[in-house]
Amino acid sequence: MSLKNFFATGAFAISLFFGASLWAEEINLYFKTSPLPERLRPFSEPASLSLLATAADGTPLIGGWVNIRLEAPQAGGFFSTDFPLVEGTELIEIRIPLKAGKAEWKYLFPIRGEYRLDAEVVTAAGTKISKTFEFRIREHGTKWFMLGSFTLGLFGVGFAAGRIFTPPARHSKGALHAILLLVIASFILSGRSAFAQAAGDDNRLGRLDIDAPTVGKPARIHWRLDANGASAKHRAVLSLAITHVEKGLTVFAVDRIPVEGEYVMSFHFTDGAEYRVTANVETPDGKSSRAEQVVAVTGVEPPLSAMMPAIGLFLAAIVAGLGVGRWSRRSRPHHDLSI
Repeated sequence: MSLKNFFATGAFAISLFFGASLWAEEINLYFKTSPLPERLRPFSEPASLSLLATAADGTPLIGGWVNIRLEAPQAGGFFSTDFPLVEGTELIEIRIPLKAGKAEWKYLFPIRGEYRLDAEVVTAAGTKISKTFEFRIREHGTKWFMLGSFTLGLFGVGFAAGRIFTPPARHSKGALHAILLLVIASFILSGRSAFAQAAGDDNRLGRLDIDAPTVGKPARIHWRLDANGASAKHRAVLSLAITHVEKGLTVFAVDRIPVEGEYVMSFHFTDGAEYRVTANVETPDGKSSRAEQVVAVTGVEPPLSAMMPAIGLFLAAIVAGLGVGRWSRRSRPHHDLSI
């Protein structure tokens, strides 16, 4: 081989290597929520989420899939969220095929705070590119209003008790101690336990297998085409939905995604309630099937550290009301009746 041909071959190989790397770097990922994150609220309505993968010129990618991992907001702030055991945990881990460069799904955000979504796009050629998106979900304004109103109400109760049970005389320590003991006793917490149960229908074309779900950790959901294995590798179109039975809210859904005989995902059931998991499938030969399973999630009592800030605030409000009530009772101005 001549020196000229050798350098030409080497240059071609280098251009292929670096060209592939540059092409991978030129893939753009866009994440969108509908409604916008500023308008979303915890456990209110499911949001439509989408990821779009395009080349540098804006052309959607053809083929490939995206691996998605969603993490809950970390614990922080004075008050915990409605589901303390969910904070900082993995919520979903799924794989969705790209259609015209886009992956779409629905999800109901359970708590307030800053979420982290890790997306890894794998092209038809095997090229991978990852990107992390962060967005914040705000708390319901009515909850803050109710918290403030309740705290003021406790202060008012303490104030009234201080006025009623404080005589003008100085010997009133026994009554105050009794009131404080009554207030503390009223905040004794009782636990609540839940158990897991599952119910499903027998479906020959498709089957759902769900690990026993427990609040605080994700559960594995496995759907299989043809439980007998005869069609285990057949292509199908799957629609999967998870519904909160009591509230009637869809907490997760993917619609008409192509699968190769099975679909596996991880999902975190965030509260100790019943959920309905439904899988609808259509095969290329025109057959359709529905598999459904109802699971009762095992509830776990939140740690005492998550409840202490709120309990401390409520006790402080009552004690402050007692103090102000006693002070107002014992500090009446003495009117001078002399002329």
